[in-house]
Amino acid sequence: MIIIILVLLIILLIRIYYELRVATSKLPKDVFRYYDFSQEKFMGRDVFIIKPLNHDDLYETAGQQESKKVILYIHGGSYVGELEKYHWHFFKDIINDTKATIIVPDYPLTPEHTYIEAFNMMQPLYEEIIKKIGDKELILMGDSAGGGMSIALYEQNGELNNRLPDKTILISPWLDVRMENPLIDTIDDPVLKKPLLKISGKRYAGKNGMKSYLVNPVLGPTDKLANIYFLSGTRDMLNPDAKEFALKNKEKIMWLEYEGAVHNFVLMKHKKKNIHAKDGYKKVVDIIENQGK
Repeated sequence: MIIIILVLLIILLIRIYYELRVATSKLPKDVFRYYDFSQEKFMGRDVFIIKPLNHDDLYETAGQQESKKVILYIHGGSYVGELEKYHWHFFKDIINDTKATIIVPDYPLTPEHTYIEAFNMMQPLYEEIIKKIGDKELILMGDSAGGGMSIALYEQNGELNNRLPDKTILISPWLDVRMENPLIDTIDDPVLKKPLLKISGKRYAGKNGMKSYLVNPVLGPTDKLANIYFLSGTRDMLNPDAKEFALKNKEKIMWLEYEGAVHNFVLMKHKKKNIHAKDGYKKVVDIIENQGK
């Protein structure tokens, strides 16, 4: 009885949250201190473009040139959450360490929108990006729900015979919102709550989306996948589905598993108690700079 009451209370709280939230990402007050920052509109939504600061032409005097790496980053948040403060810290670190340009779309979120509206924005945005960047290296990145959307976007562009990312790096990706894998219930996850994920997943899928690989990319075509990296921790309830998908496609996906690491551990480098974050973060930087293309 107590468990039933707690579940009902959680459902009530998330519904209240849905009603009160503002479905646009809020910028940090000090964003201009850390990046060369610009903000554009695409189909009525914000797209943030961040580059390294170039104080006093430091990079030019050091003989460095503008980075030829462009990262399209799709943020997580169970398809309901906006960009968080830790995302912006992560972007700052990545820019400082790789000098890459990062493009971050503020895509439509549930419950106001489903995957249909999200991909109605993301697909043409992706096509616009590949037109604009020319011969620069394109790196697709995402965390959690953004990781699932990244793979789905990859699969869709494979079917469309569009240019595909040179590298794809996914952190704790959410690949199946149905949450039916029996191994999920064996995970001691201190971060995620299965009832909340299932609610968000159903709202994201809408009435008829559960059979679409855009919602559940484990159902999608994998013949075009290449040069993909998954980073996942064993204390993440999204780990079983991601691991199963990666091992089924082991010639195309590099599976990087961290024993005892929690959900989105790579993004938590600034938290002292996260003992796996620094190693995971270093691996991401190494992939961006050295591996693949």
